[in-house]
Amino acid sequence: MNGADKEELEMNMDEDIAYFLEKFGQPTQRVRAEPAVIEKFRGKLPDQLLMYWRDLGFSGFMNGLFWITNPDDYESALEAWIGDTPAMEEDAFYVIARSGFGELLLWGEKTGYRYLIDAPDGWVIQKRGAQNHIAEGHADRSIRWFFAGRSLDSCDRKVAGESLFEAAIARDGPLEPDEVFAFEPALFLGGDNSLNHLKKRNIFVHLDLLAQLADREILDRAGLAGKAFG
Repeated sequence: MNGADKEELEMNMDEDIAYFLEKFGQPTQRVRAEPAVIEKFRGKLPDQLLMYWRDLGFSGFMNGLFWITNPDDYESALEAWIGDTPAMEEDAFYVIARSGFGELLLWGEKTGYRYLIDAPDGWVIQKRGAQNHIAEGHADRSIRWFFAGRSLDSCDRKVAGESLFEAAIARDGPLEPDEVFAFEPALFLGGDNSLNHLKKRNIFVHLDLLAQLADREILDRAGLAGKAFG
């Protein structure tokens, strides 16, 4: 990041994105958000998010643990995972972020952070969303809270209390923008949550393949608890 970029970031930083950066640090992989892409989503996504795109780009943090994404890149994955489900009829959704393991975070024009596609487990997890805030004109506040609420642990997976992502990075190096650490076989196909089952793969190919194999069950909080505790 050059001096001009750093100055612009400081000028536009709010307390919520500052808190996010305290946890995740400065981008370790940076892809510039072109002005045409930013303008394409004006009126669809919160202006505050578009400002983050301008300042931070479509960046990877912590060597690829968390990414701010260009929704255009994930249209195919979005269609593959929820295109034939009731979720797609609920709102217009965009993939605005993802993890290094292939979880996709979906933002709806009317509903905010409404779904998480947990590709490794084959689930689509329903979130509370922010429909009331957005209807009241507070979409910018909702996206600020979205970033402030991210945590390192929510993006990572643990083995014996240790970071699986850090172990994968130590073995294979940082992720590129089109890469993911993929469980092979996928967890929902009997794979194991371990370093030995992780491989670097192209994220777009991997997501499309898993969508073909998964049940893509939509789970609310009660359904997710049932999966976790039987």
